[in-house]
Amino acid sequence: MLRKDDFVLLLSEKRTYLVQKSHGKLHTEFGVINLTKIKKYGQSIRTHKGVLFLVVKPTLSDMMKKLKRMPQVVTAKDAAAIVAHVGIRPGWKCVDAGAGSAFLALMIGNVVGPRGKVVSYESNKKFAEVAKQNVKKCGLEKIVKIKNKPVEKMNEKGLDLITLDIRNVDQYIEKMFKALKPGGWLVVYSPYIEQVISARKVMQTVGFAHITTKEVIEREWQSDYFSRPKTRMLGHTGFLTFARKVSKKIPIKKENG
Repeated sequence: MLRKDDFVLLLSEKRTYLVQKSHGKLHTEFGVINLTKIKKYGQSIRTHKGVLFLVVKPTLSDMMKKLKRMPQVVTAKDAAAIVAHVGIRPGWKCVDAGAGSAFLALMIGNVVGPRGKVVSYESNKKFAEVAKQNVKKCGLEKIVKIKNKPVEKMNEKGLDLITLDIRNVDQYIEKMFKALKPGGWLVVYSPYIEQVISARKVMQTVGFAHITTKEVIEREWQSDYFSRPKTRMLGHTGFLTFARKVSKKIPIKKENG
C-alpha cells in the first residue's frame, strides 16, 4: 500500500511524470490524473480523457532528474565509469568528498546497498543542506550521510573507496592513502589536466599503484528516417584518475648522503 508522500512514476508511450501521491490531481496535456486512486505500483490508471498510464516505482535515475542542483554535478556517465572500473559491491564502506548536490554519493549509495555506507563531506553549508534534502528525497538517508565539514576533518578508516571532487586535491592524497584499507580505491575527479598531473605525482610518491586517468565522452544517436549521431553530445566534464592502495605503509624516502 502506497503512502501519501510516496513518489510514483507515471509511464505512457509518449510521456512520463514523476509525482507524489499527495499532489492529489495531476493536470497533463493528456488530461487530469486523480492520484488518490493510485493504490500500488504496477497498476494502470487513466486520465479523464481515457489516456492510459502505468504506475511504477521510480528508480534512482528517475528521482535524480527532479533533484535540486547547486554546483555542477558528477554526471551519470562519469559515475557509471567509477562504479564499473573499481567494481563497487554491496556492503562497501565509502567516503565522498566535495558532496555538492550529493549526486555521486547517491549513485554509490544505491550500489553499496543497506549493508554499505557512504559518508560525504561538504564544507559549504548551503550545498550540504541541499545534499541532505536530496538524499532524503531518494530514501537513502540510512546509507548516505552528509557531513557539513571540510575533508581534512575526515576520521573514517578501513575504507573500500574514496572519491574526491575538491580543490587542491593533492594536499589530501596522503591522508586518503592512510584511510583506505589494503586494496582500496581512490578516485579523483578533475576538470583540468593540470590538476590530474599534480594529483598523479603525489599518488606515486605516497605509494598508490595501478594509476590510470580516463575521460568519458557520451554521444547519443537518433533514429528517425535515417540513423546518425545527434549534433550535440556530452563531451568533456572531467578527468577520472583511479589509483589503488597496494602497500600498507607510505614509503619513507631516503635522504641523499
